[in-house]
Amino acid sequence: MKLLLLTLGYGILSSAVPLFNMEAYIVLAYARSDAAAWEVALVGSLGMNLGKLVWYYLARGSMQAPFLQRRLQSPRRKAQLEKWTARMQARPGTAGVLTFGSALIGVPPFFVMAIVAGTLRMNVVVFFLAGLAGRTLFFWAILGGAHLILR
Repeated sequence: MKLLLLTLGYGILSSAVPLFNMEAYIVLAYARSDAAAWEVALVGSLGMNLGKLVWYYLARGSMQAPFLQRRLQSPRRKAQLEKWTARMQARPGTAGVLTFGSALIGVPPFFVMAIVAGTLRMNVVVFFLAGLAGRTLFFWAILGGAHLILR
């Protein structure tokens, strides 16, 4: 139980500070734990997605920054932002699939996806649940390979 709580905390840390590698951590946590691979994967994913919410809300709030407001004074840039925001909000399923794919295979990078989702005001519940599902499967696949070596 203690190791799962540490995994949750490390997931938040690794999401906020990409220098901390979550993939390596979950393999070590799994090797030292009696928990099932799916439990470690789910808890690690939960931590990472909580950390990604920080980036999501930072990006969402950053649009009020004076230097960005000056850049948005250009009619062309303002129109582009409005177009993409409308697309993201009108198609939550498509946005969810894109987030799921980003979390699962890393294309586009999940870190970048969190910032784009916040900037374009994607539905936060869709962002969180799609990211949680994708990242859980990603970690579970890593631990499936680790299981062959470790246990």
